[in-house]
Amino acid sequence: EIRKKHPSLKTCTGLDFGYINDPSAYIVCYLDLQSKDLFVYDEIYQTGLSNQRIAGLIKRSGYGKEKITADSAEPKSIDELHNVHHLRIKGAKKGKDSIANGIQWIQDLKIHVHPRCVNFVTEISNYTWDTDRFGKRLNVPIDDFNHLMDAMRYALEDYITGSAWIY
Repeated sequence: EIRKKHPSLKTCTGLDFGYINDPSAYIVCYLDLQSKDLFVYDEIYQTGLSNQRIAGLIKRSGYGKEKITADSAEPKSIDELHNVHHLRIKGAKKGKDSIANGIQWIQDLKIHVHPRCVNFVTEISNYTWDTDRFGKRLNVPIDDFNHLMDAMRYALEDYITGSAWIY
């Protein structure tokens, strides 16, 4: 495993909820703060997942004891995953300009992607900025090809904001 070879790496996991049209997206990354390397190591990316199935997939993938930062827009799902399925999960803070600040912070990293993370490769290759009615780029990404990107921002939130992980 990557952490055995590099014990200074920090494990970061994030979850973006979806269901019908959007996939639930769970990402596992390893961060080396000193070298600014981010290793995207694993992903779960699927539509139609109940919270029970999300928890089962995370646990079967071997990540059941990892700290997860999830989309705070679903507090009921976070409560269920924590209280019923015993995951170590908290909601992302998502403050003013958190998307732009998070993206800017991540852009300073060198991102290495494990070949199994095919959905991450698809998303990062298609991630693009929205435009206004005059065609001018806005500082906001379009709401497409962003599920694992959002999960990655959640996973890295404590490093982006400099806050400690408390749940």
